[in-house]
Amino acid sequence: MRSSVLALVFIVACGSGDDAIDPGDGGGSGDGDASTVDAAPTAGCGTPQASGVQNGTIDVAGTARTYVLFVPAGYDPMQPTPLVFAWHGRTGTAANARAYFGIEAVAAGAAIIVYPQGLPVSADPNDTGWELTANGRDLAFYDALSARLRETYCIGSAYSMGHSFGGYMSNAVACYRGGVDPGEIRAIAPVAGGGPFGQCPGDPVSAVVMHGMNDSVVPFAQGEASRDFWRGDAACDTASMPIDPSPCVAYTGCDEDRTVRFCAHADTAFGGHGWPSWAARAAWDLFVATP
Repeated sequence: MRSSVLALVFIVACGSGDDAIDPGDGGGSGDGDASTVDAAPTAGCGTPQASGVQNGTIDVAGTARTYVLFVPAGYDPMQPTPLVFAWHGRTGTAANARAYFGIEAVAAGAAIIVYPQGLPVSADPNDTGWELTANGRDLAFYDALSARLRETYCIGSAYSMGHSFGGYMSNAVACYRGGVDPGEIRAIAPVAGGGPFGQCPGDPVSAVVMHGMNDSVVPFAQGEASRDFWRGDAACDTASMPIDPSPCVAYTGCDEDRTVRFCAHADTAFGGHGWPSWAARAAWDLFVATP
């Protein structure tokens, strides 16, 4: 499909892990009115499953991969439910991402959220992160986890969000798995990340790119480059209009069923690399608008 014009850079983003970001309230408030976000039934439809938070393990090419799964109390096995992948930052954990992303509160019971756990990306066992390549272990993890969840639960459209290195991972997943078919990603919400890099065989996705103008970890130019890639991929105009939450804007003229938004903020917490209080709201608003 497309070729990213972004140059591959050393991902300093990933050096700012979950313990270097603002846990804050992580997501603003909202009623999550998203019951209309649905898609064709999956194999798991019709089989009741327990709600709540659970830790899971799945074998991926001989490696045990772990994740935290949130199933809302109102989960209906007869109704396709949106699925959100939420990727932590470098040195982070799935549990810590769940603690500050705030997406569960904003979705208000309208989505299943899965928080994958990264593996070490250096000799330090605590230096967790993601491989961003097409043949890497983490795209295989995504594929296996997506398949398991669709087999077990009644899943509708799938989305991806992440912070720092997790933002890079969200861009990578969309690059390789963007689309509307089962197992593909419809929309993404990277925060303080970058990418995608190289060839992107997936279909165009909707995106809301969030980045601090004073980010001292991942340069603001990386967020702008991500915005430019997805905006060009969806054939949007360069003109934009302000939307909620502030300071976000939406670009005009995008291809049908595609929306691209950009939130350039001036927050200074954690060197401008923190998680804005409105980030979960901006992400969920896009997901609701991209059924």
